[in-house]
Amino acid sequence: MTSVIDVFALSKKVEHDSKSGKLSRELLAQGQTLYGKNPDYPDYLERKTPDGKVSLGKWNKGAFDEIISLLC
Repeated sequence: MTSVIDVFALSKKVEHDSKSGKLSRELLAQGQTLYGKNPDYPDYLERKTPDGKVSLGKWNKGAFDEIISLLC
């Protein structure tokens, strides 16, 4: 038997958790590395690692090429 998922409710929860930072904290706690935009440095990608390191860089040949490490 399949269960029914309320996609709208799930979407709202993900949006709320994303905006509050809860989703990022949970993913980092699980050992995931996160990539995203940093409005202060629009020409670079921001990478956050589970050990708390935040860095800026660019993709180069399929790998993240760190340019600078940020202190947070």
